[in-house]
Amino acid sequence: MKILLLIIITFLSVYNISALKPRLWTRIPKFFVRERVNYFLDSNQITNCFAFKESHTNLLLKCWRNNKLVDINIDISDSYRKQNIFATTISI
Repeated sequence: MKILLLIIITFLSVYNISALKPRLWTRIPKFFVRERVNYFLDSNQITNCFAFKESHTNLLLKCWRNNKLVDINIDISDSYRKQNIFATTISI
């Protein structure tokens, strides 16, 4: 029984680790999104890319960065509030 409890606690703690990560969203002024994306790519030394348009909302890039090939995925998805439901009690 203790092993089952340990497995459940481990699963719940690992499952939602990204949801507990604090994030600070900063506003990008209107019409400056392109400059911000370009700055991000330049600051990460992304150069010499090949592009593949997977869908009308997904762009895949293969680019060189520090003499290594890297994959970049630009995906546009609708934002929605995800509701997480957790069990607050465990009975033994």
